[in-house]
Amino acid sequence: MKFTKFICFISTFILFAETTSIAGEKSERRESLCVSNEDVYFTCELDGVHKTVSICAARNTTPDKGYVQYRYGTKSRIDFKYPSIPLPPRDRISLVDVSRLADGLGTHLKFKNRNYEFIVSNALVPGEVYVAKDGQIIFDKICKGSDYIPFSKESREGLQWGVLDVIDEHDNH
Repeated sequence: MKFTKFICFISTFILFAETTSIAGEKSERRESLCVSNEDVYFTCELDGVHKTVSICAARNTTPDKGYVQYRYGTKSRIDFKYPSIPLPPRDRISLVDVSRLADGLGTHLKFKNRNYEFIVSNALVPGEVYVAKDGQIIFDKICKGSDYIPFSKESREGLQWGVLDVIDEHDNH
């Protein structure tokens, strides 16, 4: 009898834990501009502009495979994407460690498009996106919310690591 009650207790506990976990995952999920067959490397809704920035990828196991794409806009309209067509990220998009902490707090995802440099940062909680033109910051928005937004583990394997430069020192918040 005691064994039966024990099994019943354990079953109830496991079911409760799974239900709680699923509910927690749903509340943590952020809206992204990625489609269902893509990995979400990073996503956040920007404060004050009603736009979302998402880093979407597919089959990106190394910097030479699959693709990684930056998207800015809304679900109904992507205003900008880079690269404009899906391409492997080598020499296009890189990560830079700006903190030297093992859990990745302080990473920049960066790319250049003509004389513009785009930075998606999680060095500021909850996150930040800024753009420089010819070295001058022309756009700087923080992500909505108060949670730390990590870059996915897959991004650390699929993107090449870049080097720190002057633009990485920007901290206006």
